[in-house]
Amino acid sequence: MRCAVYIRVSTDKEEQKLSLENQKSLFYDYIEKQKWDIHHLYVDVESGTTEKRENLVQMIADAKEKKFDVILSKELSRLARNGGLSYQIRDIALKNRIQIITLDNAINTLEGNSEMFGLYAWMYEQESQRTSNRIKAALNSKARKGEFKGSVPPYGYRLQQSKLILADDDTPNVVKRIYRMYLEGKGFDSIARTLTREGLPTPAQVIGKRNAGLYWQGSSVKKILSNPHYVGNLEQGRQTTTSVICKERSELPREQRIIVENAHPAIISKEDFEAVHKYMEGRKRQQAKPKAKKHLYTNHLYCADCGKSLWYVQHRKGYVCGNYYKHGKTVCSQHSVKEKELTGVILDDLRRLIATLNEKEYMGQLEFKVKQAAKQAERQVQSLSRQIERLKEEKKNFIKLLANGTITEGDYKEVTQSNNQEIASLQTKLMKLTASNSNGSMESMLRLKKELKKYMGHEELTPEMLHRLISKIVVKADGTANIHYKFAATADI
Repeated sequence: MRCAVYIRVSTDKEEQKLSLENQKSLFYDYIEKQKWDIHHLYVDVESGTTEKRENLVQMIADAKEKKFDVILSKELSRLARNGGLSYQIRDIALKNRIQIITLDNAINTLEGNSEMFGLYAWMYEQESQRTSNRIKAALNSKARKGEFKGSVPPYGYRLQQSKLILADDDTPNVVKRIYRMYLEGKGFDSIARTLTREGLPTPAQVIGKRNAGLYWQGSSVKKILSNPHYVGNLEQGRQTTTSVICKERSELPREQRIIVENAHPAIISKEDFEAVHKYMEGRKRQQAKPKAKKHLYTNHLYCADCGKSLWYVQHRKGYVCGNYYKHGKTVCSQHSVKEKELTGVILDDLRRLIATLNEKEYMGQLEFKVKQAAKQAERQVQSLSRQIERLKEEKKNFIKLLANGTITEGDYKEVTQSNNQEIASLQTKLMKLTASNSNGSMESMLRLKKELKKYMGHEELTPEMLHRLISKIVVKADGTANIHYKFAATADI
């Protein structure tokens, strides 16, 4: 029997980590006695009411592909505390002839013990709802006392005994500057560019968030300008969920929120906060206009240095690096290119190519090169396929080593993550190579010649021509462009 072991803990706190290790030990002992094999350990640190648990989703997908024979869990509540989800897992297991066994002996479909499934599912869901109601009541009680319910305080504040106090750094002054700059007429993105240019830490960097971005975003500025906490009022309970099953959050009207005035030191005056919001509403009405026109090279032009897309700028009649346009010269340079000039170069390239394709000598050389490239690509395809199969076999061995205790869970995660990344990388290379090989024939070149002749009657470069003939255009800092045609080597202008 190939076992899918599902383990869930609610948080990553120390006591839950101990529970995680205890669950693993129970499963290892059980599987050893049954003389079964471990297919995979699916571990989630998440509430049992949600269906969007990464490893649960993966386990359900693997179940549909019949990658294992039995699902092992400590109890049904580890799999789901949601009646609908419990039945979904049961039905998928039945359809694919997969057994479900819980170590508390409540469910064991292998022995025909499944008649209590519905009762347990209902009980666990009701228990979760009661727990959720108790937590909400406790948090609302704290909010009415002026205590901050969240774990991350607003930018400019820090937490002290559940109360918001001014941060002992420069962030309160940054908040004041953001409000002042907005009232002076600067937009969200313009303010963000200024803060980025000055090297000020972003809100995510201040709280030490993993993978925090390096640059301020207009959305972060807007969030600060919209936060009522900065006037000293604690406004909480702005959103709610209807039940533990429905995770979609909805906004509550202001009269239903918990508002405690003068709960903490203010950074912004009430007058400035109201002025900002009136100004924000006015600008919003002014900006309510039809969606901007999509220009010819949108989604085709990329910056050679930062890799971001180039944006069309009307007064330039051309494109500039989106990173530069949004964050300024501290992030990247303009990389500007005129639309008319770029179009002229591409049309000239295509005309020269048609003339070249009419030469017999060139076509003969091209046919030879195409055949040689096809042989080389086939050898590469075979080599990549062998590497992928070898890595898949290694992955099976890692699971066996974990089951017999030769490697730790940490070692297992490390080697399998590296293994999966390498497989994914090789599969991507294989797909690209297969696609290019299937197109690399003399027949495709003749089709290209015919297609190009069809377009040569056009005096302008159309979006259809661009889509069919060009994969991307990379623009360098000096404005020169590297054009990646779908049928030939790149061309520089």
